[in-house]
Amino acid sequence: MKASRAVAALLVLGFLGANSPVAADEGKAPPEPAPAKKVENVPEKEAKDALEKFEQSFATEDLDFKVEAVERLRKTIHPLVAERLLAIATKDTQPLVRAAAYRGLGLQKPSKSTVGPKLARMLSQAAKEGAQAKARGDYGVRIDPKTGEVDTESPEGKAALRAKRERGKMLAEAVRALDTLGHRERDSVESLLEFMSDGNDDLVAYCIGMLGKWKEWSVLPNLLDLFEMYPKEHEFATGSTSVDTGAAGSEDQNAAKRKWMAKYGDPDRRRPRPAVHRAIKKTLLDITGQEFAEPAEVREYMKRPEVKRKMRYGGN
Repeated sequence: MKASRAVAALLVLGFLGANSPVAADEGKAPPEPAPAKKVENVPEKEAKDALEKFEQSFATEDLDFKVEAVERLRKTIHPLVAERLLAIATKDTQPLVRAAAYRGLGLQKPSKSTVGPKLARMLSQAAKEGAQAKARGDYGVRIDPKTGEVDTESPEGKAALRAKRERGKMLAEAVRALDTLGHRERDSVESLLEFMSDGNDDLVAYCIGMLGKWKEWSVLPNLLDLFEMYPKEHEFATGSTSVDTGAAGSEDQNAAKRKWMAKYGDPDRRRPRPAVHRAIKKTLLDITGQEFAEPAEVREYMKRPEVKRKMRYGGN
């Protein structure tokens, strides 16, 4: 009787041990994570069929229908589709349609050797055009001629603001596509720095995040400047600007006004931006390996000789 009970107890213990997670995994390596599914091109006939249906749907004046057509097409992975999306992203007159095309380009990974350089050149050109516009006093918003302030009330002012915001959404999708494809050109850093002055939170956060992935030490002064504008998640700060041109009269004042407008003129920048604040802090950590609670800490950190060398010559 006692022997039977002992055998039964051993059987129970054996059953529990076999089904215990600890016992089952003991001495075994953790399972390998499932490999990422490789993105491959569809057969050419499938791509051509998708393009034919797309052209039929895209031939409309309705903006929503055009965007929906691009959204459907972008799920078809093939060089022919990538080529069509590039054409839309470059030539279409509607920023929201172009934004949808950029989203699609981020999915065309098998064509990244073709798409990546062209996408980077598009962004470089957009950045140059933005810088040139600011240089001639065009900040993407309408300035009230009476007050000299940004006009957000008149129909013309609202239209300009809407166009600026749509452009920001479009560029955000373009930068995200470039990030997804993992492509970088020689002037990509300059392009991202130009876009960091935009009022679209996603665009700025994507740009900052890419600079962090690249560990671009040279952009620490730019990150500090942005950190001072958004020192906390629910705070923002604007400042004054001054310029000494050496010219007589009111030229210094006018130059300072232009500089202030270039930095603070976008009304979408004059507000708390939690996502931007978080992106700044994460990118500072990614580049330096250190966390910073406030801008003053970054300013002191940048005074170190070894940090100055990295900012000038890179992190290596």
